[in-house]
Amino acid sequence: MGNTNTKPLSSLASPTKTSAGGMIQDLKEDITCSICLDPFEDPVSIDCGHNFCRVCLSAHWSGFSRHGYRCPECRHPCSRERMIPDTRLRSLVEKIGQLPVKEVVEEVVEEELEILEPGGPVQLVGLDDDGELCLDEEALSHCLEQRQVKDAPVCLVSILGEQRRGKSFLLNFLLRRLQNLHHHPCWQEAEDESWMGQQDEALTGFEWRPGPNTTTKGVWIWSRPFWVQSEHGKIAMFLVDTEGSMDVERKVEDGVKLSAFSMLLSSYQILNLATMMKDPDLEYLDMFMYVAETVGRSCRLKAFQHLDVLVRDWFFPPVFGFQEGQNYLQSTIQRLDPKRHPRALEALRSTSTRCYLMPFPGRRLVVGTEGTLADMDEDFRDCLKVYGNDIARSAAMHVKSDQEGRALTGAQLAAKVKNFSSLMKKYKFGFSSVTQMAITLHNLDIQERLKQEFEKFIRNQDELSRPMIAGLQVTPKSMTRRLLDKQSELMCQCKESLQGDEPGRTESILSLENHLKHEAQIFTERYHRRYKSHALKAGVAIGMGAVGLAGGAIGAGVAAAVVAAEAIVLSTGTAATFAIGTMAGAGTFAVIGGGVGAGVGSSIGERRTQEARNVTEDDPEGEEETSLSDERCLIGQRNSP
Repeated sequence: MGNTNTKPLSSLASPTKTSAGGMIQDLKEDITCSICLDPFEDPVSIDCGHNFCRVCLSAHWSGFSRHGYRCPECRHPCSRERMIPDTRLRSLVEKIGQLPVKEVVEEVVEEELEILEPGGPVQLVGLDDDGELCLDEEALSHCLEQRQVKDAPVCLVSILGEQRRGKSFLLNFLLRRLQNLHHHPCWQEAEDESWMGQQDEALTGFEWRPGPNTTTKGVWIWSRPFWVQSEHGKIAMFLVDTEGSMDVERKVEDGVKLSAFSMLLSSYQILNLATMMKDPDLEYLDMFMYVAETVGRSCRLKAFQHLDVLVRDWFFPPVFGFQEGQNYLQSTIQRLDPKRHPRALEALRSTSTRCYLMPFPGRRLVVGTEGTLADMDEDFRDCLKVYGNDIARSAAMHVKSDQEGRALTGAQLAAKVKNFSSLMKKYKFGFSSVTQMAITLHNLDIQERLKQEFEKFIRNQDELSRPMIAGLQVTPKSMTRRLLDKQSELMCQCKESLQGDEPGRTESILSLENHLKHEAQIFTERYHRRYKSHALKAGVAIGMGAVGLAGGAIGAGVAAAVVAAEAIVLSTGTAATFAIGTMAGAGTFAVIGGGVGAGVGSSIGERRTQEARNVTEDDPEGEEETSLSDERCLIGQRNSP
């Protein structure tokens, strides 16, 4: 509880084998006064070396004689005259007081929980009751929106390609490599194969098995992230396993949707090929890049960040690795016809694309069921070690980013995935092919852009009409015309920009038109209320002589009447409101506004009195919504003498 100045300060700052949160808690205890049990305030040191608050110690000793002072902790005799200010301890108390103890402790607890939690494969995308691909939002939230992940940049390593070509097998060895992070601080420099496990250790993690039958269904993710350091700071790395997207048993639309989810849930893509790059592989890559570009535009994401072309079972010639892979990649590019697979060719030419050649793993491994190192051919094991180490070192450089290159946090990515999944549910038949998906997303993007433009236009009109004088210069009828003109302009742009067949275009046009009408109606109603409110305030000012406008800009008689019957004004139509002002301005309240006010009030009243008679107390809203629309602007009217 107490503190002695014989204890080195360095020992306070570095408790042995204690977490960051524990260290701060220990420091808090060491700077606590044993009398008041609060952090030291004006700490002093006494003969025995213990520390206390000056006020606390003085109060404690106040009842003792001059020769009877003892330390409150150790009872050592002390002199009251030798209470020495401890400036170093005071400084330490101030610094420790600024530490975010609660936040640090919570962060340490979360890290410890993550270390204790082994993690496991979780299905993010599967089949619903109707046999359609759907996103498990709860599982996605568990992985990307919890604990530290929600606020941290994320890197997602995903493997895609033909079914039954060892994708899950490879991911499980990458899993072993990344699980080494918490056990070996210098993991990035480790080049041995200790992380690969024991010779007879069975391969576990993502579900896998040899044979012709498909194992992985949908999209799976390892629930626990692997924390690594990068130029973006501490990032959360995930492994994602995707069903064979080139599965002939799958419908085309399911392949499109799987590719879309794979693009969203990856920043480091591995295209897993068998033997060599064949025409079906190029067709698939072309399709995937088309999906990536389309989804990227729609979700404001980088469509393509990094691609590894991993060629498995390579044996001609029997030379493997990155260097030979790059040579093979360049020779393949030279043979490709740019007209057949333009997007695939563009992806292969990118500086963000690499190629790695990996040999056949060995017959014993292929026919076995355990996936042990003992069953692997030596050259395959060596290549697996090199490739696993390379990904562990380099993948963290490829965090998930938006179109501007900004790193996305787990929560931001989860939101984008959920939004896209909602679109697929809403426009189910718009994702039946890559082309149809591109058209659907293009049309939705057009609608969204035009909606935002209309909302911006309304905000601008709203801001311009907030000041009283400016608001009275535009009548509701004029504002209605402005809104209609803007709607017409946007609808023309929509019709010119939409793609697809006539039914789809018509649906998009009607959807946008209804949205614009709805927004315009809401604003128009609000503008009517504001216009009458402006008239009320302006009339009050002029009627009471607080504002003078040349020639009587607003009828003071109207103002006086409105002041007298505010409740009626706000609940009646515009014509009735002005009629009330006219009659009152020309009579009882004319004296307040003066002759000009009475004259203007009478002038307006003559045109409105008849309309006002049609408005009864039983039907105060009987007037048409645009009853004010045929008035001239209140600002700028002049009264003839």
